[in-house]
Amino acid sequence: MRKLLLITILTIFLLNGCATETPIPPTHTPTSPPPTETSTLTATYTSTSTPTFTLTPSMTSTSTETPTATITPTETETPTPSDTPTPTETPTEEPATITADGNVNCRYGPDPVYMYAWALSDGDTAMLDGRNYAGTWLWVLPHDTDWHCWVSSAFVTASVDIMTVPVVYPPIYINPSVPSLTGVSANRSGSSVTISWNAAPPSVGLGYLIEARICNGTYLLDVVYSTTNTSYTLSDKEGCSGDSYGQVRAFNKLGYSAPTKLAWP
Repeated sequence: MRKLLLITILTIFLLNGCATETPIPPTHTPTSPPPTETSTLTATYTSTSTPTFTLTPSMTSTSTETPTATITPTETETPTPSDTPTPTETPTEEPATITADGNVNCRYGPDPVYMYAWALSDGDTAMLDGRNYAGTWLWVLPHDTDWHCWVSSAFVTASVDIMTVPVVYPPIYINPSVPSLTGVSANRSGSSVTISWNAAPPSVGLGYLIEARICNGTYLLDVVYSTTNTSYTLSDKEGCSGDSYGQVRAFNKLGYSAPTKLAWP
């Protein structure tokens, strides 16, 4: 009985001790787990959207590099041919001219033997288009004519260096109304060559012109002679590398006839 009482007291004591400790758990904290699941869902949502946003800037950065490459064609502008205006120097060259220093005769050929063809008064100008080899006669076109004639360089002033003008051998202007000569021949005696021809029909101021290339023993020389006779003798030596030749023509106040060439002896 005493043993039973002791067990009963011990049981009551144990039940009281357990009753004081059990009130702590009944606070029902299990209601908090649902919020924690919601918070984890939000975190995963934000993390997935962030990578999608950061991809777009990287795409724009690659596209901005393409326009920079188009700047290179600006190098084609460097060969700007601003130096091309150099051709404007050619038009600035004025044509060669002469100015008469007093009254000057302009002749059919480059020698005083040739007839007068035109006259230049003091200060008159003419285009300078040629010269003889020595530059002593100039082939000019007077401003008031449409054909050339020859002036002595000693009586004019040229706008350029005379020796830069080309050498020319233009034919003499021919007047068809002046008949050519007949019976033209040449005979040699040593270094002397005599040229003869038939007399031309009488006319005012009738004369004869001999044009020849002769040898002086070293060089060939172009010579011209005028006479009223029907023959002329000139000197032609040996020793030149080229050939001599000659021709004769008649002239009067109307002009010159066509030349008659001769067989040089």
